[in-house]
Amino acid sequence: MEIRGLSALVTGSSGFIGGRLAGRLAIEEGVHVRAMVRNVKKAERLRKLPLEVVQADLLDLGSLQNAVNGCDLVFHCAAIVRETGDRNEFFRTNVEGTENILKVSGEAGVKKLIHISSVAVYGMNPPEQVDETTPYQPCGNLYCDTKIAGEKAVWASHQEGRLPVVVMQPANVYGPNSNPWTIRPIKLVNSGQMILINGGIGLCNYVYIDHLIDATLAATKNDQSIGQAYLVSDGNPVMWKEFFGYYARMAGKSKIKSVPEGVAWIIALGMELTSKFSGKPPKISREAVRYLTRQSHFSIEKAKRELEYQPRFSLEEGMKLTEQWLRETGYLPKV
Repeated sequence: MEIRGLSALVTGSSGFIGGRLAGRLAIEEGVHVRAMVRNVKKAERLRKLPLEVVQADLLDLGSLQNAVNGCDLVFHCAAIVRETGDRNEFFRTNVEGTENILKVSGEAGVKKLIHISSVAVYGMNPPEQVDETTPYQPCGNLYCDTKIAGEKAVWASHQEGRLPVVVMQPANVYGPNSNPWTIRPIKLVNSGQMILINGGIGLCNYVYIDHLIDATLAATKNDQSIGQAYLVSDGNPVMWKEFFGYYARMAGKSKIKSVPEGVAWIIALGMELTSKFSGKPPKISREAVRYLTRQSHFSIEKAKRELEYQPRFSLEEGMKLTEQWLRETGYLPKV
């Protein structure tokens, strides 16, 4: 599919992935982009780009219909991405919101909907080897379980012939503007609160933001991608001590503290109990401990084979670009 000159709606455009995707579609691919945001006050970054900002809400069908009308493509990036929170809020946004965008896209005759899912659909403790045939693993985590339900809605829409779809399943997305895998880690390192578990020997599957966009654009242009899911990472998982070690070096820290897994479990349990009284999310949960000690590897062979996907940067190069952004934006002092 030739996408230059087409019109595309990008949901979640004020967010990390949606914002970068909207920018690249408009600037590099010649696509007429409607950048959908719920809160226009969060759209300042977008106003510098050659695109149209539209205000709409995933839970308001009328506003969604106006946003989608006339679009050839829809990129569904909007989601709640947190470890904890209100169950109803998670389900309304990640499940009902996805069902709504599928409904209006099908009715509008959209040519292809690209759904940004997550490796979280394989659970917080997936098998050691994961590919696109691995079964979903509901685990009680609100993010994981609602991403599974949202993805199931996408497949139902496709299988019922209502909409051509593609599903992208990224690993931990880091780089400029990433809150969970760049901003949060550098804040923890700077404040001395970053702690490794078991010396940080669990495996981190990561993907640089532009690599995810590369794969997403390749899937959009490839006619054979319809009805397919693609795992996307940089292909070479590293131990957490190496991944977080880059941030430590950026901040001038010689090492990151570590605690045994058993101690981490006790700390996490205590924080979870405290959070029930304070109403604030725990800084670390038992699920997070499990996540940081797992030894899983997500295969990107399908994306390589069918999309000719190939990460452009090494982790070192991606982290250099990330460090440059962190210094420009004040998260780290300028050199």
